[in-house]
Amino acid sequence: MQGLYGRNHKGVIAIAKPDPALIAVLINREHSRLSSQVKTLEKVLHAPFSDKEHQRLVQLAANWRSLLAFDDGAPKLADALEVFIAAYRQQSPDQEKLHDEVVFQAGVYRMGHWALVKHFIPGVTDCLDNFGSVLPKHRDAFKRRYEAEGNLSVEAQSQLLKAQYALIPNRRDPYRHEELKRRGLVTADGIVPMGVKETLALIEREEALAAQPAKRGVVAWVADRFRRG
Repeated sequence: MQGLYGRNHKGVIAIAKPDPALIAVLINREHSRLSSQVKTLEKVLHAPFSDKEHQRLVQLAANWRSLLAFDDGAPKLADALEVFIAAYRQQSPDQEKLHDEVVFQAGVYRMGHWALVKHFIPGVTDCLDNFGSVLPKHRDAFKRRYEAEGNLSVEAQSQLLKAQYALIPNRRDPYRHEELKRRGLVTADGIVPMGVKETLALIEREEALAAQPAKRGVVAWVADRFRRG
């Protein structure tokens, strides 16, 4: 968790959290770029092989693999594009089917990306209008803060969005099962006697009180009672 903690003006420990408005702007920009890039694949479907076009596609696949911020979905999308690129190079009759697979994986990527954001950072949806566009006040604030001297590169935007996702606690284990096991709150059969929701609420309450004078935590008390049976 290094790098996630700091002190506010009152000296109280604060945990850095993702910025919903910033994420809303960046994810919308990323998905808009992705949609435009996917559309460019249509022009090569039935065209003669072009080395220049082949190199563009190879670079596009590399960019998707390294720059798309949702790292759970980017590899499959890049893989699908690389398979399409190989078929294009060979002028395979399967190009259209493989193109459709890229379009499908792009849709899966976008849905998975939004699912991640809505699960861990629900405030993002408050920054969007009814059509999913970022509210003007958030777009303007982003421009003032980050692009007063010129537009950010795609690489910089990618790094900024990935840095926001790095602030999400327990992203890979949203129900904190490993932590519950370490705290002695899970039986040998993998059951959480108190209930996962209730137990997580206790842990989050204890974390919120972490800056207060040290005292025996309620979660530790529950764990002791559970172990004693």
